[in-house]
Amino acid sequence: MAYVEEHKWHSIDYKEVLTILKTSEKGLTEEEAKRRLEIYGPNELEEKKKSVIRMFIEQFTNFLIIILLISAAIAAIVNPSEWIDSAAIILIVLIMAIVGFWQEYSAEKTIEALKQLAPEYVTVLRDGEEKVILARELVPGDIIILKEGDKIPADARLIETLNLDIDESSLTGESTPVVKDAKVILPEDIPVSDRRNMVFMGTHVIRGKGKAVVVATGMRTEVGKIAKMIAEAPEEKTPLERELDYFGKVAGIIILGISGIVAFLDVFIAHQSVIDAILLAVALAVAAIPEGLPAIATAVLAIGAKRMAKRNALVKKLAAVEALGSCDVIASDKTGTITKGEMTVKKVVFYDAVYDVTGIGFEPKGEIIPREGSNSNALNNLLEYAAAHTSEDVKLVRENDEWKIKGSTTEGAALVLAYKGLSEKGVKEATEKYPLVGIIPFDRFRKRKTTIHRLSDSKYLIISSGAPELLLEICDKIVSSNGVIPLTDEIKKEMLRKIEDLAGNGYRTFAFAYSIVDTIDLKDVSERPENIERNLTFLAVLGIIDPPREGVKQAIEVAKRAGIKVIMVTGDHKLTAMAVGKMIGLEVSEDTVLEGRELDQMSDEELEEVIDKITIFARVTPEHKARIVKALKKRGHVVAMTGDGVNDAPALKLADIGIAMGIRGTDVAKEAAQLILLDDNFVTIVEAVREGRIIFENLKKPINYLLTCNFGEVAAVFGGELLGLPPIFRPIHLLWINVVTDSLPAVALGLEPPEPGIMERPPRKKHERFVTPRKLAYYTITGIILAFITLYMFISVFKPNDISSLIFAQTLAFTTIVLSEFGRALASRSENIPIWRLENNKWLWIALFISLLLQLLILYIPYFQEPFGVIPIPLYYYPLLIVLSLVILVVDEIRKALKINI
Repeated sequence: MAYVEEHKWHSIDYKEVLTILKTSEKGLTEEEAKRRLEIYGPNELEEKKKSVIRMFIEQFTNFLIIILLISAAIAAIVNPSEWIDSAAIILIVLIMAIVGFWQEYSAEKTIEALKQLAPEYVTVLRDGEEKVILARELVPGDIIILKEGDKIPADARLIETLNLDIDESSLTGESTPVVKDAKVILPEDIPVSDRRNMVFMGTHVIRGKGKAVVVATGMRTEVGKIAKMIAEAPEEKTPLERELDYFGKVAGIIILGISGIVAFLDVFIAHQSVIDAILLAVALAVAAIPEGLPAIATAVLAIGAKRMAKRNALVKKLAAVEALGSCDVIASDKTGTITKGEMTVKKVVFYDAVYDVTGIGFEPKGEIIPREGSNSNALNNLLEYAAAHTSEDVKLVRENDEWKIKGSTTEGAALVLAYKGLSEKGVKEATEKYPLVGIIPFDRFRKRKTTIHRLSDSKYLIISSGAPELLLEICDKIVSSNGVIPLTDEIKKEMLRKIEDLAGNGYRTFAFAYSIVDTIDLKDVSERPENIERNLTFLAVLGIIDPPREGVKQAIEVAKRAGIKVIMVTGDHKLTAMAVGKMIGLEVSEDTVLEGRELDQMSDEELEEVIDKITIFARVTPEHKARIVKALKKRGHVVAMTGDGVNDAPALKLADIGIAMGIRGTDVAKEAAQLILLDDNFVTIVEAVREGRIIFENLKKPINYLLTCNFGEVAAVFGGELLGLPPIFRPIHLLWINVVTDSLPAVALGLEPPEPGIMERPPRKKHERFVTPRKLAYYTITGIILAFITLYMFISVFKPNDISSLIFAQTLAFTTIVLSEFGRALASRSENIPIWRLENNKWLWIALFISLLLQLLILYIPYFQEPFGVIPIPLYYYPLLIVLSLVILVVDEIRKALKINI
């Protein structure tokens, strides 16, 4: 058999499908199945893994790291005796590379998680007999047998069904089970979510059974196509990563330029040896490059990630912490994210009374509150009938502190309503009051289910539930506040209008009707159900919806104030999405809602033009979600995409930050995302955004601190060269400052308490730089002040041609700049707020104390003095050193007082 090309299988009669696939309803022979397995390969999703060696090597491609490595190599070659400097540089680079490698290695599991979607075993027809085989051995043309609880092993065209309902939420986002049948569906280009005669890999059978012919396996399935999209999606860098890359390139070029100029001046103006000039250039490079910045940024992000974990937001990729704080669009899946993914009765509509129902999901807590009129007797009957009618097929259970429905979620919603109105005891009493004697199961053609209950030896209660329009057709009476009255044409029209209003507001409608009869022929239950389902009394219509989680509306309001737009992206129907959108406070109108079929007719450019005014995308496919994220990013937005299903994975990977649900989320979504919500609560996203903003502000503080210090070091070295002085620092001094004494205060600055109004500010713009021209000017001026103080101390004790005075001058300059940078650390607690208005940061005082202690250790412990080339400083120098160290703090506080912002 040749390789079968893809067809629009849903638009072809199943008999023709069997012909195309050269199979029959009896299935393939074992011999043919083996032959096809060789052609199509195993029913598995392919993995595309990056080489571990390649991942590790890529960690050394950063421009600043390359400069550091070259500097280390040059220092080792031209002066092998100073190997400590080179070894320190290489060690720092190696640590950064290991951290980066481990993060990337941990993230490369998305496709592997997709493989877990396929079940291990499947029931097929081979040689006309049912057999259980490994799912990986399934091939196109196999006939699979489906039953309740099964996970679908491949994409297949249905041949026959019996009350078959499939949960496709992980693939399409559809919040309710999909009713399946084998009828041909047109047109050919109908979305996956509407292909009711198809079943897809990774979805689940909720109810009923069926038989289907496999049309696609492995990477040719809908899930396989998603896997391919994920594999091909470029690995997006966060704003922080992009900013650090940009800074690295710009700083690297400047560093090389300055080093080259100094080396030129040293050789051709000062007539120093080439080796000395090279060593000085290396020292400048070491001084200019903030070696500790990547490690400090990682530490600040890790601390922030730990705080976020306490708020139920688990960070997988550290740089994503900051990205969340700078996002201005949250593109959120509806089912299970904004909503709980649990069908809930929110309206009870009688002929002349309407009740609102509180409570969320399957938890049996809530109130039934009259909104229009009241009919307590009818309500009580409804609750008792719902309990008795559903109790055989549906169970409400609590597993792992979570309420769940076993059975039909629609009937489950009615059962939960009964619990809310009657309590657990009342539900039990209702089932005992109306003992079940017969069931007419739900039928997709009748669209109803009927139960028969004994009232006494001579009377029976018949309860029917299902599609309200069809129930009305078999009713001749209706319940009203005046009792049971005839169901006239006018009353029927009124009820149909109310049903349409519910549907128009996004509610799924589910009705109850009943009758009390003297006698019943139980044979009619199985043979002539129409004899039982007639002359009923219409009771009420339930308005069912997957409601928003508690606190979502308030969280969206907070997001709006923070300048963040929330977009709902769902596979659900337009009306349902609009109803939920209104509940949570989104701006909902026909102009702000876009359906998948409309999106299909748009080019990428047309989508980009309208996307800023859209708040809801309904009936979307995985490809649509990825297009939406791309369009938003092209418009300059920083996008956070939330989701829990397989269908969300490509968009999660494409987004600036992907956010997966920890409880309901599939493994695929979790592996594709950078952030996982442990409580699946949209409110947690807004809390995480707040944390992200705090972290971003706290990242700026150590960056401002370190860059100012490094500018001071460069200016001091450069200034000493221009003044014709010998090197005022040794390279190991600069490494010590950048990696040790500066690092602890820098990390402590990342622990600053939040500045007020953090969620009242607009998001950071996508292309806004950490380092702006204004800040560069600020760093330069501050660095010059640091350099002036340092050079002053060096010159005050240096005597030409005196080696001992040179060592002491270097020691004094080294200690002066360390202490001055402590003053700079205090000034860096806020860019523009005076220090006296800030909350106390105990961690900064601890960090300064430890850094000072480390500096004193190398000055006064003989074991350290020789490697660092220092000698003890007499105590009488310290009053002057302390005064000079406060100069930089005083100058910066004067700037803040004059409101000269940076």
